Amino acid sequence: MATETRSIRKRSDGRKSLLVYMDAALIKELKKVAVDDDRNAYEIVEEATKEWLLRRLK
Repeated sequence: MATETRSIRKRSDGRKSLLVYMDAALIKELKKVAVDDDRNAYEIVEEATKEWLLRRLK
């Protein structure tokens, strides 16, 4: 019986990965904006998610 080993990459900032499916055009625009703003796409998504959650709590 073969054992499968998975490499789990640990980030120093404590972030974990999350796989989501999004519209291809939306992903393309997100990547463009991230490059234009010299940011990572995950930073933009994280910021938008935090804002959405705050609005939901009100």
